[in-house]
Amino acid sequence: MSNVAKRYMITAVALLLLGGGAHAAETGTASDARTLLTIPFEDRDDLLRVMRGNLDQVRQVVEALAKDDFAAVENIADQMSFNKKKGDGLARRGNPGFSAMGVQFHAVNAAALKAAAQSRDRARTLTALGTMLGTCTGCHAAYKLVEWPDNKTYAQPAPVPLKLPEGATWRE
Repeated sequence: MSNVAKRYMITAVALLLLGGGAHAAETGTASDARTLLTIPFEDRDDLLRVMRGNLDQVRQVVEALAKDDFAAVENIADQMSFNKKKGDGLARRGNPGFSAMGVQFHAVNAAALKAAAQSRDRARTLTALGTMLGTCTGCHAAYKLVEWPDNKTYAQPAPVPLKLPEGATWRE
């Protein structure tokens, strides 16, 4: 891949990430129809930390792809994959739809990204990354963490049971 093509790829992914992040930055106006996750303030901080970590891992994937480093993409996708800690965190949020999107991201999308990277097929890997980012933007379009201007503190909701899609597995 030429340097020009790599720059175009990185620019395209950056624009996609910025577009998805804009929705997350909304302040909860009356026109904001997203579902508020009514979780304790401390839990919101933790969830935002985790999501920022996911975004940083996506950045690392883009950098690795720009270097044709498919082994690094595999490693990052494995780190993003589903495990007990992630499952417990998703269940604790108390919203089945939100939890299902988290399972989709970590159990399905991360596994597809890893398999695509193993194939060393750039188009397949970029498609898997795009699908993963689609889950991110879909979740940010459906849910919000903070209610403005009140920014209320909520009690911890009851955990929800997680259902893994057929073929998805827990990473040990």
